[in-house]
Amino acid sequence: MAAYFGHSVAAVDINNDRKMDLLVGAPLFMDRGSDGKLREVGQVYVYLGKGGFTFSSVIKLTGSEIYARYGSSICSLGDLNMDGYNDVAIAAPYGGHFNRGLVYIHNGRPSGPNPVASQVLEGTWASASMPSSFGYSMHGGTDVDQNGYPDLVVGVFGADKAVLYRARPVISVNTTLDISPQILNPEDKSCNLPDTATTVSCFTVKYCLKASGKGAPSSLRFQVDLTLDRLKHKGAIKRVLFLHNKMSSYSKNMTVSNNAGPACEELKAYLIDDSEFRDKITPIAVFMEYSLDYKTAADKTGLLPILDQSNPTNITKQAHILLDCGEDNICKPDLKLNVVSDPKLIYIGDDNPLTLEVTAENGGEGAYEADLIVTLPSQADFIGVVRNSETLSRLSCAFKKKNQTRLVVCDLGNPMKGGTKIIAGLRFSVHQLSEQDTQVKLDLQIQSSNQFNNTSNLLSVVTELAVLARVELRSVSAPEQVFLPIANWQPKQKPVQEDDIGPLVQHIYELRNRGPSTFSKAILEVKWPYRFNNGSLLYITKLEVVGNMNCSSNREINPLNVTNPSLADKNETSASGDRAEGRQRRDLEDKQVEENLEILDCGTAECQEIKCLVGRLEKGQSAILFIYSRLGVSTFLKTENQNKSYTVRSSASFNVVEMPYKNVMNDLAASVTSASLKVIWVNSELTQPVPGWVVALAVLAGLLLLALLIFVMYKLGFFKRVRPPQDDSIEKEQLQPQENGERNTEA
Repeated sequence: MAAYFGHSVAAVDINNDRKMDLLVGAPLFMDRGSDGKLREVGQVYVYLGKGGFTFSSVIKLTGSEIYARYGSSICSLGDLNMDGYNDVAIAAPYGGHFNRGLVYIHNGRPSGPNPVASQVLEGTWASASMPSSFGYSMHGGTDVDQNGYPDLVVGVFGADKAVLYRARPVISVNTTLDISPQILNPEDKSCNLPDTATTVSCFTVKYCLKASGKGAPSSLRFQVDLTLDRLKHKGAIKRVLFLHNKMSSYSKNMTVSNNAGPACEELKAYLIDDSEFRDKITPIAVFMEYSLDYKTAADKTGLLPILDQSNPTNITKQAHILLDCGEDNICKPDLKLNVVSDPKLIYIGDDNPLTLEVTAENGGEGAYEADLIVTLPSQADFIGVVRNSETLSRLSCAFKKKNQTRLVVCDLGNPMKGGTKIIAGLRFSVHQLSEQDTQVKLDLQIQSSNQFNNTSNLLSVVTELAVLARVELRSVSAPEQVFLPIANWQPKQKPVQEDDIGPLVQHIYELRNRGPSTFSKAILEVKWPYRFNNGSLLYITKLEVVGNMNCSSNREINPLNVTNPSLADKNETSASGDRAEGRQRRDLEDKQVEENLEILDCGTAECQEIKCLVGRLEKGQSAILFIYSRLGVSTFLKTENQNKSYTVRSSASFNVVEMPYKNVMNDLAASVTSASLKVIWVNSELTQPVPGWVVALAVLAGLLLLALLIFVMYKLGFFKRVRPPQDDSIEKEQLQPQENGERNTEA
């Protein structure tokens, strides 16, 4: 509806079938967009003639801009590019920037006009008050400047102008590139490097240019650029170089006669030593590119020719390196891979070494640039190749990172010949395992640069994760033994200070995780004998913890609210206690007293329970419980308890109840230990003072021995020594005060 079909019409043989075709414009045609809404874009209908007044199915060219009025005018241009097909121009007078107007050039071809415009002309006369309507009318097919090409006149209605577009001469270029021989034998070294005696394997590169163009000058200048081994990008080793300059590139300015025979040139190139590169599979691409010197090809008016855009301005030919792969020079390897891992389990938290024994085989033809590729997970690092075994090969391996993938690449040979079998050991360090990991996976594959059968089977080595937390519970009593009775100690009915109850007894329990894995929760339970025969046994004054642990008791701690004695009193009591203990210990050892110690624990005494909740402990971390108590001496002074020795024992147990690894099987650790204090009663008979007559007799014997010693020394003349001269003595006496005086003055 209201498309203005027929607003413009052009008749032209666009497909060169000697039958006239018809182009009809509908500039107000509305097309439905992707959003479902109608848009005014314009359309041109192309009817290819079948003879007479019959036409083939319609071909539609639709505009791309809204309200541009595409198809407002259409005209035949004639054969612009001299390819044998007439071309057309279609105008959109209100398209383009600021609605300046556009003219689209469509080239003809056997199937009709090319739907993609080869050129777009843009108007530049738009004003703020009125669009220029560039392309409101057009006329083509007339050679205005007599250069052999039809020109185009475009009317600009809004600017009251007409614009002449002159067609540029079109130059067609035919290029050839030849390589001889195309199979390069590294062993056939028939050329010498310039100024050296070094022989190399060489080949010939020949290129030719032929140009023709109606209306172009008689001679045309081109720049030719040759690049060897084009597939090897910048920075990579070029496998072939030109013999004359030992470089992989060459440039030359070449003059070619218009509509004449081709201009050619031959160059020698050579293959570098195969020890300097690995890639023998990738073809050696020789790339040639040319460009026209337009300034020298311009006519007297300055109109520049143009190269035929239908012909590429470059050409590539390939050569290959001779391989040991039969007559077809195509290697088809048969790559196989086998892997054995050790160990089978990896403990979370440990820096576990993982060794892979890799067996790589090639049962077919040579595999070039054969590499063993190991894809590493984030938890593994490559340590190196196992080199302390005579049965394993020493591979050359390197760590690489490709995008975000971590790889280990090991060279298996270039080529890895048929029948080769390589056994090697690779060592990895597995660490940084998270609590969500259940296994470690490494992927291995052999890859080569061959065209066929270039990979082996892909192997995935999966090592399961396990949990091992070696948790130990250690205990100690400080002191380990106490001797009763204690000198100068008297019981008090209402104790005020801790010393009023008895000496300090400290039991220490340390829960240590030796790893390698972490545990997140454990329970430590202590059974504490606190009362015996209705008297205090070990009276707890306080609990202290070091580490991630919280403790509580089923009984009140320090219910009597006794205070800690001063430091001086503590030191004095400790010193006197040490002296008494040392004296009593010696007395006991001298008399070799042996007693059977009665055990006081939660089986024979009333028990207090201490429960500690231990939090997360990683490898090497500890949680320590300090239990400060006082030995109830009054209990041991009772008649029924005197003259007896005891072992007072507390016991502790722990259970790991939770590990942070949800999906891994684990064994929860548990253990029991105890801390013991020996309470030894020393009989008073063993510590009675020595009688007085024994002391007097010992003193008298000592005096007699001294008198005897003096008498013997007298008889030997010890007291008859020669005295020094008197003068010297006087002089010394006189000098001594003076010296002292001088010293005092100086001081």
